[in-house]
Amino acid sequence: MSGKLTITVIILIVLFISVSYIYVINNPIEISIQANIGSTETSTTSSSTTTTTSSSTTTTIQLTTTSSSTTTTIPTTTTSSTTTSTTTTIPRTTTTIEVLEKEDSVAFNSDNSENIKIYEGEFISFDGFEGENQFNLDTLVANLPLELRKSVENNVIFVNGCHSYGATILGRCPFGVWDSAGTFADGSTNSNWKLSVWVSNKAFANNRAYNTLLHETSHALSYLTRNCVNSEGENQRKNAQEFFGSEELFADALVLYYGGDYLYYRDDLVLQGSEREYLENYASLCLKD
Repeated sequence: MSGKLTITVIILIVLFISVSYIYVINNPIEISIQANIGSTETSTTSSSTTTTTSSSTTTTIQLTTTSSSTTTTIPTTTTSSTTTSTTTTIPRTTTTIEVLEKEDSVAFNSDNSENIKIYEGEFISFDGFEGENQFNLDTLVANLPLELRKSVENNVIFVNGCHSYGATILGRCPFGVWDSAGTFADGSTNSNWKLSVWVSNKAFANNRAYNTLLHETSHALSYLTRNCVNSEGENQRKNAQEFFGSEELFADALVLYYGGDYLYYRDDLVLQGSEREYLENYASLCLKD
């Protein structure tokens, strides 16, 4: 009995294996594997062109398996896209300022290639001559009121600089100086800059150059008319100093008379009628051609 049962089980196992084999042959197992390989980006930059490339790759792997063997099929599909952008740079002229600082020392360096006129005349040898604004000063002198300019232009020199003796007595560089005697830093006189009006770089930096020029030139006018007398033999310059209160106040009054609006010593910014009349008479008598 047990022998029959064993035979029966064996027969059933063989039948099962046979049926399974036939089924597998007719129904293969398929496995699909998709791998996405991450995109890579490469950027190349030059002065005028930037190129960006993106690459995306998709790989499909088809796997076929049977009970007796395994076959792997890997069809590969690659997709590549490239995007290019161009940037155009237009060169332009610029001026850069380099600041080098160490403790209390600062240097300003410019790459500006603009040609700058440099004064090369006789004033270079004068004590205190600066010169950076000499041509600007010459322009201001040319724009002085005609009557004032003509009264001094043949006798007075105009110097852009920090007058050495003025700086000595003040302890700082003054905006301007009228120097009739040609005074050195030690107070001695008779230099090459006798009868000179000085306007410093400091006056230009503080936007006071023309006002300073007008005031100091008024001193020059006062000095050049020092020998002017009226019909009674009275010295007109001394009378003017007494009338206005001092030589400095006389100069400030002349500044107002010739259209200026910045005063160094006078409080009243408007000439009174009597003051204007006085100056008109002074000019008529003392500024003869």
